[in-house]
Amino acid sequence: QRPVRQIITSQVPAIVGDFIERPVLFQNLQRLILDPDENMDFFVLITGNHKVGKSHLVQRVLQGHQGVFRLTLKDGQTIDSALHGVLGVENDAAMVWAFAEAGKQLGHRPVLLIDIHERVTNIGTLNSISNFCKEFGFEMKLAKVVVTASSAGTASFITGDDRRVDFFVPCFSLEELKKEKAQISKWYGKPVEDTDIDAVFNLTGGVVGDIEATFKQARNTGLPKALSDMKRKVQRDLQNYQCIDCSGGFGPGKVCLATWLAHQVAKSSFQQCFSSFELPFNPSQFGVTVRNLRAHPIYFDPNSSAYCARSPFVHRELGSIKSAKDLMKAARV
Repeated sequence: QRPVRQIITSQVPAIVGDFIERPVLFQNLQRLILDPDENMDFFVLITGNHKVGKSHLVQRVLQGHQGVFRLTLKDGQTIDSALHGVLGVENDAAMVWAFAEAGKQLGHRPVLLIDIHERVTNIGTLNSISNFCKEFGFEMKLAKVVVTASSAGTASFITGDDRRVDFFVPCFSLEELKKEKAQISKWYGKPVEDTDIDAVFNLTGGVVGDIEATFKQARNTGLPKALSDMKRKVQRDLQNYQCIDCSGGFGPGKVCLATWLAHQVAKSSFQQCFSSFELPFNPSQFGVTVRNLRAHPIYFDPNSSAYCARSPFVHRELGSIKSAKDLMKAARV
């Protein structure tokens, strides 16, 4: 009975600190996860930029609900072995029984929340998640399975055919952020001006984790120092991206078009991004490459099927990224 009690009494941790609410996203995700059991014949895959607020949004939706079992996978683990260890069971049959019994006692299916951090890159681990979600959540209907993936590269391995529903958490727009002056002022420790938000957004885009970190640092060091530190971080990202073509390009076909893609994104407007349906690499191959090299100045937005610059500053800098050939020429000079 211990594994059953463990599932039934599990809850997401209480949210500590302040958070910018996103009511439309909250309502859409709440409807998706907490619909009556008979309506959920799928598992949910949540994606979005690193530090965009995916985990926090999920916590808000599931706050106060019982039977929310959270599992954070380590690289090299399979999901079955990880669940066996956490629940203290020896085999799949005992695990299946525990979730089925928990569902009976709760009166509804428990929620199984699986977190996949960016450092989880083992193919066996990622494939085990895909197979498990389809079987456990869709076929056996033992739990409502929700997967939070830290990157598009990681998400590309979690296949689901028509049994997977994707939920993308977009970055904040500048206009959205300016409506949140009260919250940003709390991070900053004093009233924030529009020009301060402009300056931070220029470097971070709408990635709320970076925005929060910059204003909290500025509270102690002043905004110029915090902006300088964030600029160095963004420039390292650009330098890592510049190495993609030298390191084999995108996908198994070694498509060396990272510089070309950067220039196309730079030519497109920051808001509209760059879209093309005839590229010799796909979003999954792009996502895996930028994840492996920790090079995220460009991200793929599945809602618009477009490649976008992370921030206005990055958007301007992408046009000056040099090709591998140019870099080699410069090295010889």
